[in-house]
Amino acid sequence: MKTLQCLDQIFQDKWSSRIRHGRDFHAEMIFYSRRNAGSFEEKSLYSYLLRILVCGINVRSLVLKLGLAAALVFSVFLLDLPLVNAGVVMMNWESPTAYSLSSVFMISSSDGWAVGWPGTIIHWNGTNWSNVTSPTTEFLNSVFMVGSNDGWAVGSEGIMIRWDGNNWRTFASPTSHFLSSVFLLSGVDGWAVGGAMFHWDGSSWITVASPRAEYLGSVFMINAADGWAVGDHGTVIRWNGSSWNTVPASSGDHGLYSVFMTGSADGWAVGESGTIIHWDGTNWSNVTSPTTNPLTSVSMVSPSDGWAVSVYGTIIHWDGTGWSNVTSPTRRLLSSVFMVGGNDGWAVGDVGTILRWTGTAWVSEFPVFLTLPLFAIATLVTFKICRRLKRTKTGTSRIQRLL
Repeated sequence: MKTLQCLDQIFQDKWSSRIRHGRDFHAEMIFYSRRNAGSFEEKSLYSYLLRILVCGINVRSLVLKLGLAAALVFSVFLLDLPLVNAGVVMMNWESPTAYSLSSVFMISSSDGWAVGWPGTIIHWNGTNWSNVTSPTTEFLNSVFMVGSNDGWAVGSEGIMIRWDGNNWRTFASPTSHFLSSVFLLSGVDGWAVGGAMFHWDGSSWITVASPRAEYLGSVFMINAADGWAVGDHGTVIRWNGSSWNTVPASSGDHGLYSVFMTGSADGWAVGESGTIIHWDGTNWSNVTSPTTNPLTSVSMVSPSDGWAVSVYGTIIHWDGTGWSNVTSPTRRLLSSVFMVGGNDGWAVGDVGTILRWTGTAWVSEFPVFLTLPLFAIATLVTFKICRRLKRTKTGTSRIQRLL
């Protein structure tokens, strides 16, 4: 038992040091075991494995068992498979791309899309994300689905592409301006914004005058007679059914990147330097932010439940009274978040990063073709170390130096 405690302490000291200095691969991947209803106890993977595999017998046996433990540790860390609850339910979806993803939209928990650079399009079928043939290599910055058989994506050089239920096809665009956001109320009514504003009438995209010259980063429509768009220098404009008009906001000169309305009397916009503003039906007002990082996207489940994401993997949550930081499994830029419900949501970002909200935690996946080489390398290194240690009679000191 003393041997076990000593080795366990060495593991904890070394791994906690690596975690503090950012040298772990995915140290957030941990076992959860249910202690009682509604709560979870975190158990370190290495401690769990050591208690099962190490019996404190002779050095050679110990070395072999540590080698097996190391192989299992690398398998879980590098393959990044979140193991949840005492029943060990494995969420084994993978990211099919290493390209950066800029926008995600879910039709339901079993049907969703994400787009990015260079023209990357991936689809969620309820089990896996998979690549879908794209008609463009332009940067796709926003995707919005009317339904399973109709959707749009927009991006650089004014690119517009449409999903018809079978294929994505390019659509004649009225502009070469960068388009940052698209929102559809129906198959015959939608908006796209960026360097200019455009309205979809069911047959073509028509240029619409904006009351501001600033670049617009996001648009959200409540209905055909009420909608919002936000952009550079704190720009906030509102659609009244016939024209767009400037609305005073308290965001100052900070650019606004994303807007989400839960209704005509409740909505949120986020942007530069962690800026968060709230619409109460009469005014936009500043709300205390838990971060100074630029917030790239916001998605609300209800007036009392919402999420926003940022650079460095920053994730914040609104609980109806305040915004607070939430543990994130990544340090990468997160570009977009979309909530299906209170217990299901997605976020995407750099290098094919895909996160999913399970109702208790955000979990992540590596691109599959990055995890397989890493796993192969880790396995070879592990076996080589085990073979060397197996030949020595003074394995104990080498184990301590290795750990």
